[in-house]
Amino acid sequence: MNIKNILSDFGGWLFAGLTFLGIALIYTGIGGRGRYVPVGETNWYFVGIGLVLIIPMLIYMIKTKLIIKKASDENIERINKLVKTGDKLIIDLDNLKIQTNSYKQEITVGSGYQQRNEYVDVNHNVILLEVPYQNELIKYKLNIDMELTKLKMHFAVKEKTELYVDSQNPHNNYLDLTFLES
Repeated sequence: MNIKNILSDFGGWLFAGLTFLGIALIYTGIGGRGRYVPVGETNWYFVGIGLVLIIPMLIYMIKTKLIIKKASDENIERINKLVKTGDKLIIDLDNLKIQTNSYKQEITVGSGYQQRNEYVDVNHNVILLEVPYQNELIKYKLNIDMELTKLKMHFAVKEKTELYVDSQNPHNNYLDLTFLES
């Protein structure tokens, strides 16, 4: 391991430890003393120090949520722009290649005396599509978590869909599969 990974791991553990310590200080400061000791008065110093230790985690959570929302909004804007200005190619859904790897996975559910093993269906389908466009071949690969027969039924009902391609950058494309969400 290099020094950068070690420091990154150390920083994450330090961050989690300070957050845990902050929660413990707040709990102690508001009078949480345990089962047999009566609740005491609030110690505002402990509560304040605990809040100061939790603030970095709150900032990190808010920052992460804003970054994810911004990326989602940019992707929606990119798709809307492609639908409006991109070249529209009709794709026949009967000729798609679907590679499937479906299996049952054993998971443990519950705890203690209620613990049991259950089997969960895992459906991993990969749609492979090659479309010729302006002397170039656009290769499209999409992972879909849906039962194979249900996926084929959706394709049989819809029959055709659209692939929107940016004429300046053919790698910027969008395959309209919104009918799978219903």
